[in-house]
Amino acid sequence: MLNFELKKVFSKSRNKIVILLMVVITIITSILTINRVEYVDENGNHSVGFTAAKNLRNARNEWAGYLTDDVLKKVIAENRRINNSDEAQSDDIAKQDQAFSEKQGILGILDVINSAWSDYRDYNYFAADSVSEDDVNKLYEKRISTLKNWLDSGKEYYTQKEKDFLIQRYEALDTPFYYEYTDGWAALLQNISTFILMLALMIGFLVSGIFSDEFQTKADSIFFSAKMGRNKAIVSKVGAGFLITSVFYIVFVVLYTLTIICVLGADGAGCPLQLDMWRSVYNITFFRAYLFIVAGGYIGTLFAATLAMLVSAFSHSTATAIIVPFIVLCVFPFLSRIITLPGFCSFFPDQLLDIYNDLKESALIEIGGKIMTSATVIVPVYAVVCLILQPILYRVYKRTEIK
Repeated sequence: MLNFELKKVFSKSRNKIVILLMVVITIITSILTINRVEYVDENGNHSVGFTAAKNLRNARNEWAGYLTDDVLKKVIAENRRINNSDEAQSDDIAKQDQAFSEKQGILGILDVINSAWSDYRDYNYFAADSVSEDDVNKLYEKRISTLKNWLDSGKEYYTQKEKDFLIQRYEALDTPFYYEYTDGWAALLQNISTFILMLALMIGFLVSGIFSDEFQTKADSIFFSAKMGRNKAIVSKVGAGFLITSVFYIVFVVLYTLTIICVLGADGAGCPLQLDMWRSVYNITFFRAYLFIVAGGYIGTLFAATLAMLVSAFSHSTATAIIVPFIVLCVFPFLSRIITLPGFCSFFPDQLLDIYNDLKESALIEIGGKIMTSATVIVPVYAVVCLILQPILYRVYKRTEIK
């Protein structure tokens, strides 16, 4: 009976079009993500894509290793040498690009230095130019002291527990950082949330008719009067929805990920996330950040799809069910801008597909006297909600009355 439900879904022309659209979206998003990595050669010529990633990887990995005091001093000296070159001092853009090409190997390190010597909510692109070899060894201390100064400034309100939590997370970060080419993972993390959102909407469309088809075709009386119409047949519908959601999510996320990693490279998976997100309170690697985003996206997609099926079972209308994922994942973000209750909005289901931004700027929640980031709370909470909704979905459809 499960196979029968799956065949019904995939036999519809509109669903075949949706699957084709998923493939197109995957291709387009992959191209846009790949083109985020840019390289400038010694002649000042710009390139993107596979060749650019390969050249940039070679340049970055010449400086691969732990960012110790000695390495940081060498970076400052190298940056000064390039800045004082004739090419860098020239008014000719082409010459300046040539000078920039020499910086690409240390650019990720300079970005960290710029972040350390910038205000907490600001970024000074040229801060590293004024940092001396004697001062650069304070890099990791600056990260903590800048946070403390910001918290003491009172520009944003934090409770004492929240302040203590942030400082503790900053102090718990392992240093020195290990540095290598991470641009492939950085590009993947920046775009995957948008990709997952579009994927979730498409999956919601696929499952929206599972519980309303019999009513649309006027076959509901036959379905519910059948021997297994109110038990095994309904279980098959629930199973079909769960299977379609899970398989399509996993297949397309893996396909997208492998495309990006194969083209841009998997180097840097074990590097600290702070190389790209300096202020993040998550002391994790790029790879663990990726897994967190994907896990949150899956729970969010499953929740939206289950809600769509629940509405379909209640209303017996496919059209009504189709708009549910859109409301849950697209309308709620706009409500969070209108409602000035950040703590409340942090629990909106759309946040499950926006883990990337929580990694960058975490919303803090206090539960039972303990401070936690919102993402670490909502992911398990909505996972439990999704499990609870499955038997509810079964019972709602089982109690349907035939008119």
